[in-house]
Amino acid sequence: MKEPHNYRAVGWSMVAVAGSLAAIGLLFLALHGEPFFSDNIMNQKTKQFEESKQKTNELVNSTVEKLVEPKPGMAILFVYLQ
Repeated sequence: MKEPHNYRAVGWSMVAVAGSLAAIGLLFLALHGEPFFSDNIMNQKTKQFEESKQKTNELVNSTVEKLVEPKPGMAILFVYLQ
C-alpha cells in the first residue's frame, strides 16, 4: 500500500498556524500599553449607561411634575393621599 504523502498540506497548515500566532503577537504589541483594554471599554459603556439613565430619570421627573399640577378642586384629593 502506498503512503498518501500529504506533506504539502501539512506544511501549509503550519504556515497558517504560524501566521495566526504572528497576528496575535502583533495585536499584543499594539495593545501592550493598555493590558486591560476590555476593562476600559466596559467602564466607558457603564459610564454612558449611567449618564443616559440619569438623563432619562430627570426627563421623566420633570414631565411628571408638569403633568400633576393641582387644580383648585383637587385639594381634598391631595390631602387624602398624603
